[in-house]
Amino acid sequence: MGIMIQPTKNRFGVYLIRKAVPKHLQGILNKREIKFTLDTKDVREARERAPAKIIQIDMMLRLAEKQLEAEESLTDADIEMIAGVWASRTMQNGELIRDRYLVEDVLDGKTGMFHSPENDIIHDWLEDRERKPRYKSQTWQAERDESICKLMVVELDEALEYTPLILTPAWRIRLAWRLAERRSDITNAYLLNLRPQHYARSKGLDVLPAERPETLTFADLFERYKDHVMRHEPLRAESRIIAYTTSANRFIEFIGQKAVEDITVTDLADFRNLLEKLPSRPSKAVRLLPLHKQVDAEGEKISPVRVENMLKELSSVFRVAVEDGKLTENPLGKLKKRKVVAGPAVVRSFSRDEISRIFSLPVFHGEETPYGAMAYWIPIILYYCGARVEEIAQLRKGDIVEVDGTPCFRLTMGEGQSIKMGNTRQFPIHSHLIELGFLDFVQSSTNQLFADKSEVNRKYSYNYGRWWGNYIREHGLTRQGIKPTHSFRHTLVTLCRDLNIREEIQDSILGHNENSSDRAKASHGYGETSVQAQRSVIEQIPRLNLQRSRT
Repeated sequence: MGIMIQPTKNRFGVYLIRKAVPKHLQGILNKREIKFTLDTKDVREARERAPAKIIQIDMMLRLAEKQLEAEESLTDADIEMIAGVWASRTMQNGELIRDRYLVEDVLDGKTGMFHSPENDIIHDWLEDRERKPRYKSQTWQAERDESICKLMVVELDEALEYTPLILTPAWRIRLAWRLAERRSDITNAYLLNLRPQHYARSKGLDVLPAERPETLTFADLFERYKDHVMRHEPLRAESRIIAYTTSANRFIEFIGQKAVEDITVTDLADFRNLLEKLPSRPSKAVRLLPLHKQVDAEGEKISPVRVENMLKELSSVFRVAVEDGKLTENPLGKLKKRKVVAGPAVVRSFSRDEISRIFSLPVFHGEETPYGAMAYWIPIILYYCGARVEEIAQLRKGDIVEVDGTPCFRLTMGEGQSIKMGNTRQFPIHSHLIELGFLDFVQSSTNQLFADKSEVNRKYSYNYGRWWGNYIREHGLTRQGIKPTHSFRHTLVTLCRDLNIREEIQDSILGHNENSSDRAKASHGYGETSVQAQRSVIEQIPRLNLQRSRT
């Protein structure tokens, strides 16, 4: 029989009933203790009133348990799926986007389409969440959560039409914020599509649909590209379309209605010159200006690497047009790359001394950090397998599998998970990781091993990666060439070369693309690399000087 909760006095002599909330329910109830006043200073009255309050507390805890069960039946992948379905449907309905999320207004004497006041509010709130100011209280956050659910009520109802899931209040809030992000992204993409059209009209380039010639413009190619990735790469389609929209629309604004077959190398070189003069972080006011005026903005310009990446994005659009028979060749294939002045050789791999210094840091010997188990395990895993940090940060409990009796990592492409080359791969877990207790850590996890996606760019590793980079720099690892997480990958490649490991075995572990025009590599497309062959390589990685904690 349980012990009856006894009334206690507060500092004013009034009796209370209080009970600690079990740790696993604190996140549901948002409190560590449930407390009710008995509204009396008389002990006899307090004991008479206490049982009713105790029953009320027990009911609260039981409901919290049920809510927790419902919470745990859902995952972030479910939320991502629901939001993704809603976004993919909404992206294709330009009239709906225009009517709901845009207003016509006048800026600098010119009429145009702009975000609605509600959209501006949502944008500001999303930026607040990204900054996560410390001075904001839990009450403030609760009020903001309630408000976003009200603002997004239509989108919530639409999104939930596509799924049989019943959301608890906490998951409904998470979905509301995710839908808000998608709504903002979709509206921004739509406005970027409108700007080139307004620019073309201002130059007298626009023609009525009935008068439009049969020739294709780059804007047409980009629409075809969107359809292509939606069909062939549905898991990556939305993020890729949003990522490519900035580059595509800048080029559309630059090239206007010129037929794609008439686009020349000179056009592309002139566009590259324009990109190199644009600001890297333009203000909202600057972004509203035509490109030829944005070049006058002060501040840092777009980096050469970013310019090159934007041209690669355009090249992907041209490539699909070639594959579909709309172009005979990719015009960007004729544009010569900028000559890069060779500088001093930069060593990307960690040296043995740097590895020793890294794994002597306090985080590997009991120091508490904002990232808990993630801060401890991810660098060790990266050292022992050379994976990309996002591939490890996104791991789920089900991604730790056994193959032929050997515990393995399985890196896969799927809902909420992404692999750079798009191919699922698996490889053994180093025996030292197992000795350090990694498999026990996995068993103690519920689903996601390390982190939820960042609200900034929807990557699992984003926030952790920034923290880790600052952390090792604060401890003196500042050598030029170090990439805080990716240098582990360079280190493993260097080791494999020193050991003369066959390239196909390296590729199977590291996830490098094995495709090659070299006839000597033609056989790479046949057969598989066995777990035993992978294990023989992984177990040659020098062991770290780390021991399992006894706590």
